[in-house]
Amino acid sequence: MAEKLKCDLVMRGGITSGIVYPRAIAELAKNYDFCSIGGTSAGAIAAAGTAAAALGRRNGVEPDPFESRIKDLPRELGTKYRGKTQLERLFQPEHGTRRLFSVLMAGLGRESLFLKVPRILVALWRNYWPLTLLGALIGLGPVIAFVATSGLSGFWFYLLLALGLLAAAVVVTVAASGGVVSDVLKRLPENGYGMCSGSDGPGAYSESNENGPPLTDWLHTLFQDLVGAGRDAAPVTFGDLWGNGGNPEAKRDIELVLMSTNITRGISQRFPFLEGSWGRLLFKKEEFAELFPPSVVKHLCEKGELRKRTASDEDWADYESEVETRGFVPLPAPADLPILLGARLSLSFPFLLSAVPLYAANGLAKPARGKIPLERCWFSDGGLTSNFPLHFFDSPLPRHPTFGINLMPASVRLADTGGASDKIPDSSAASDDPWSYIYMPSTNASGISDAAPFNIFDRKGPSVGGFFSAMFDTARNWADTELMAMPGYRDRIVHVMLRSDEGGLNLNMPDTLIRDVGERGEKAGELLAARFAEEPGLDPQRGGEITLTWDNHRWVRYRSLMAGLELVLKGVRSSWNTGYGTLLDRPMGETPSYQFQNMRQRDFARQSTATVLAVANDWETVPSFDRYDGKTDGRSPRPKPTLRMMPLGSGDPRAERPDGSETPRGTNKGTV
Repeated sequence: MAEKLKCDLVMRGGITSGIVYPRAIAELAKNYDFCSIGGTSAGAIAAAGTAAAALGRRNGVEPDPFESRIKDLPRELGTKYRGKTQLERLFQPEHGTRRLFSVLMAGLGRESLFLKVPRILVALWRNYWPLTLLGALIGLGPVIAFVATSGLSGFWFYLLLALGLLAAAVVVTVAASGGVVSDVLKRLPENGYGMCSGSDGPGAYSESNENGPPLTDWLHTLFQDLVGAGRDAAPVTFGDLWGNGGNPEAKRDIELVLMSTNITRGISQRFPFLEGSWGRLLFKKEEFAELFPPSVVKHLCEKGELRKRTASDEDWADYESEVETRGFVPLPAPADLPILLGARLSLSFPFLLSAVPLYAANGLAKPARGKIPLERCWFSDGGLTSNFPLHFFDSPLPRHPTFGINLMPASVRLADTGGASDKIPDSSAASDDPWSYIYMPSTNASGISDAAPFNIFDRKGPSVGGFFSAMFDTARNWADTELMAMPGYRDRIVHVMLRSDEGGLNLNMPDTLIRDVGERGEKAGELLAARFAEEPGLDPQRGGEITLTWDNHRWVRYRSLMAGLELVLKGVRSSWNTGYGTLLDRPMGETPSYQFQNMRQRDFARQSTATVLAVANDWETVPSFDRYDGKTDGRSPRPKPTLRMMPLGSGDPRAERPDGSETPRGTNKGTV
């Protein structure tokens, strides 16, 4: 059997839009082995499923998990039972939020506003019937009095009667809406700020639940099936994926990184290395028992308690002496964390799925009984901080591609500025052709403006809601959007477009729509696989020769890197003589902080710095990596990058010391 190519994969969040991913993943898996997989929200579910399937394939699970279970997921989720698809049944509200959830579902129809508003009102009145009845008594009183005492007749009688009934309907709606407000303010916080917990809690997998398993329980069974394990067996963990005995610093067979948002502290945190600069995390068994299957909670508690006793965590006794930890269990080591936990932390879509509580020491709070108290940290949707974390797994000079699958509204009209715009199908018009919803740039010059399409919300007049929606979308996505326009990034992203009734919060999509969206994913995977094949053939969407090949990608990355590095070195040169050299020349032990370990390290620093400054001096003359003699000929790819300092963003010990040995030079094949 021919050796497969290697690739990484990053997927965007989007709630039910994740239906796009399974068949895209299955298509890529025909030619590629997945090395590193990452995502946010729905993309995190797909990433965890991909990693589990890759582990199952590595362990010889038959039939191949990608060709069987993964590829079949759109059909499985579109299967109907008692009028509801499996996809809709995954979202099961808690007892206290059922009324609120029912009103939400009434607003998810695909009808016109003229038909949707009455349906929402009926759902509102029916679910909050005590308040509706009270409002009816108040609102209909004057109408009844009018009918009984009015001496009017004919047109004026019926006109005033209609106006009275309309006013009564307004009173009824306002009264019932008070119940909605009450549930939002009281029931949502009681349920972790979400209508659905995602689990049956301690009674998970109860046969009495005729709706089938809710989302978290279903995901647990899916991940276990993909690796060939039972649902009551120990959950698949990040250490299982690594295949290195759980050593966080050793080379890993399969890398999985999931984005979550710690909204209590206002930071993004990456799973599985949540701890690090932000301190230890703990959990309460009783809270997790409401959110996760029993076997997962049991595993977390056992591994968490074990962490206290391991030699690698010798300072736990000191931690307990300073922090009040009674009633809490420490989060297990990264290798022992279930991938289900990472997926669940990432997909906690605000107000739909409950946030997940973890606890951290609050050193700013007043000590209790002489110890630092623990503060609850709510972990919510990773898309709040990065909905398309394309920066995952990036390297200045990549050894294999990191593919990205992006989701966009079909109302956006993309225009390939590379001169092939006449070949881009118009996705804004309904079509049965799945290719009409797929887009990738075809030339080096295209795809720049398409990364930031116009978010038009006031074409038909001012729209306050549209303005605030666009503002929120910009606040959370601007960094991802700008990165998508970069050379060496935009050529490896496939954009899949979805209509307004597809994906997102459309929990009740019909089975035919689920199938259609899944088919688009298959075409997206086919297009990605063809672009960077070792021997590129014809473009499966447009026909004709593929120009954005793997060789072209590597060349673009080299040209961009060197142009960015040139800017950095010139900046170093211009600032060095403002006093930095005198700091380096000070005797051992006289620098302000971060002392060199010995003379050998200081001599190394001096020699290396001198070499860097010499290179910077050489690069002050033309020609440069960006242009020659001030002309545009020979310039580097645009937009021109800048290399900047920023935190690693993860407590992963390997992030500081990449071994650089994943792939042999000159190909995107190899081992990871």
